[in-house]
Amino acid sequence: MKDKPKHQIQRGEVIGRQTGGPPLDDRTGFWKCELCGGYFDMRDLGAVLEHEEPLPHPVEDQVQ
Repeated sequence: MKDKPKHQIQRGEVIGRQTGGPPLDDRTGFWKCELCGGYFDMRDLGAVLEHEEPLPHPVEDQVQ
């Protein structure tokens, strides 16, 4: 059983959107975590908050 995250925002609940600058494609919304090496969508606040927590990070973000 996976421990419940400390934060209350789950993945997919709060998705950011671009408000300025040149148009971006889908690849620019992903960031590589320096701790686990996985990629996550920076626009998804739930995913960002999960990567602020201690390791291990979610398995779905790991390199396939």
